[in-house]
Amino acid sequence: MDKPQWMLARKEHFGSVYQCDCGCFHLQIGPINLQFTRESYCELVDLINTSAANFELAQHVNGSDDSVR
Repeated sequence: MDKPQWMLARKEHFGSVYQCDCGCFHLQIGPINLQFTRESYCELVDLINTSAANFELAQHVNGSDDSVR
């Protein structure tokens, strides 16, 4: 595994997102480390943002205020 050059986000006891020396982006959750190119990382971010927006919409439509963590 490459050393983190830029730590983009970290949530203790969950995971982190960082960019390594070679320019790849890593999503590390527990023992799992997924490696992305810049383009695929941007696609992942778009996918997660769309998912979060749809989740919020579904919560509003269903009248549920339960949080998923």
